Amino acid sequence: MSVQMAVALLALLVASFALVALVAVYARVRALEAARTIGLSGYAAVVGRPVPPLVRPGTGQRAGLVALLDADCALCHLVWDALAEVGDAGVRVVALVDRPDAFTSHPGAEVLGDPAARAELFEGYAPTVLQLDAAGTVVNRAFVDADTELPALFRIGSPA
Repeated sequence: MSVQMAVALLALLVASFALVALVAVYARVRALEAARTIGLSGYAAVVGRPVPPLVRPGTGQRAGLVALLDADCALCHLVWDALAEVGDAGVRVVALVDRPDAFTSHPGAEVLGDPAARAELFEGYAPTVLQLDAAGTVVNRAFVDADTELPALFRIGSPA
């Protein structure tokens, strides 16, 4: 076998491997896109599940908002400041954060740094906002991005 033939066969082998890898990546991306439309994230789904007692609405409260935030995320701080503006006594507002000392305190909103509760609700993305019913069950989950209209996201329906 000549050197030219060996180089050609090696190039064919590398090209075949690259093609297989490209097809595998394409298939994975398509699967993730399809999963997003039906709500799969690779984490246990939180919608429909009760939250830890630490963050549930209190007696007399009709709903709750729980934000999962990271201290190193600039958007998380904007979400926290907007969330603190909710100002509805019937809605408990809680931020589950990785470092509580990195967030400013606001009246009517709580910052909690409980790693177990945060791990139970975290779906791999921050900021995430969960809407709760009076019993503490997640009724809606929203991944927040820069285009999200925060006041509309924080609007809780009137009590039934």
